[in-house]
Amino acid sequence: MSWISEALEKRFPDNTVAPAHFGELLAAYEASGLAPPNMRQEVTAGERGLRAHIWEAMLYRHFSELGFGFRPDKVGKAGQLGPDFGLVREGTTIWVEAIVPAPEGIPAEYLRTPKVGEVILKSVPHQEKLLRWTAALKEKREKFQRYVENRIIPATDPTVIAINGCRLADWSIDDNGISRMPLGVEATFPVGPIAVPVSQGGRIDGEARRIPRYSIKNANGAEVRTDSFLNPLYANVSALIGTVKWDMLNPLPLTVVHNPLAAVRLAREIFAATNEYVADDQGEEYLLRPLNEPGP
Repeated sequence: MSWISEALEKRFPDNTVAPAHFGELLAAYEASGLAPPNMRQEVTAGERGLRAHIWEAMLYRHFSELGFGFRPDKVGKAGQLGPDFGLVREGTTIWVEAIVPAPEGIPAEYLRTPKVGEVILKSVPHQEKLLRWTAALKEKREKFQRYVENRIIPATDPTVIAINGCRLADWSIDDNGISRMPLGVEATFPVGPIAVPVSQGGRIDGEARRIPRYSIKNANGAEVRTDSFLNPLYANVSALIGTVKWDMLNPLPLTVVHNPLAAVRLAREIFAATNEYVADDQGEEYLLRPLNEPGP
C-alpha cells in the first residue's frame, strides 16, 4: 500500500470513493515533479495539508487537461523556490499561487456535518467567509511581491491567485456570497448584498438591486476593504481563480475574476472557467460583467 492510499483510507475509513479519487489526484501530482518535497508530511499531518495539496493536485490536473506546459525549475530538494505553478502558454509564463483558507472565525456549528437522518437549519456566515477570502488574497499578493523583490519571478509575467473555500463549510452548493455573486467577485470588487428600496410610507419603491460595499468589519471591529481590484496596491495580481469544490468527480467549476488595474493582464478565456468576470473602464467608473455578456 502506498503512503497516499494508507493516509487516505485512515482519513476516509467508511468511504469507497474518496480514497481512490484523491489518491489518483495526489499520485499524479507527486509524479509530475511539481509537488513540494514536504507534501507527504503535510498530507499525513492533518486537514490543512491534505486539503491544500488536493487543491494543488486538482489545479495540476485541470491545467494539464487544458494543455498548459509547466516550469519545473522552481521546485528543488529544499522545497519550492517560487509560486506553486509556472504555467507556460505561447511563450508566456503565468505564475499561480494556490491557497485553501482555514475556517478561522467560522462558527463550529456551521462547519459540522449533519448526522444521517438529522435535519438542521444553519445561518450562513457570509461576512466571516468573505473575511477569509480577503485575507487569503492579501497573503498571496504579498507573497507575489516578495517573489518579484527577490528576483524569483519577473514583474513582467502575469500572476494568478487560486483560492479554494472548501474548508469554510461542511458542504457548499456553489461559491456565491450574500450578493449571489461568487465570493471571488465580492473579495475584489465592492459588490454588496441585495437590497429593496422602501419608501417612507413602508412600501416597496423599486426593484431589488445589489448595493455597493467597500468594506466589512472583522472580529476586532476594524474595517477590511473589499475592493482589492480597484486598489493600485494589487496591481501585481492579474486575476483570481475561485471555487469551493474539493473533488473532480464532476467537471471543476471555476470562477475567474480579472483585475482591471493589473500591471500585466491575463489573457481571457484560457482556464475554461464556469464564470469569468471583467471590469470595463468607462471613464469615471467600471462596469463589472460576466465575460459572456456583451460589453459597452
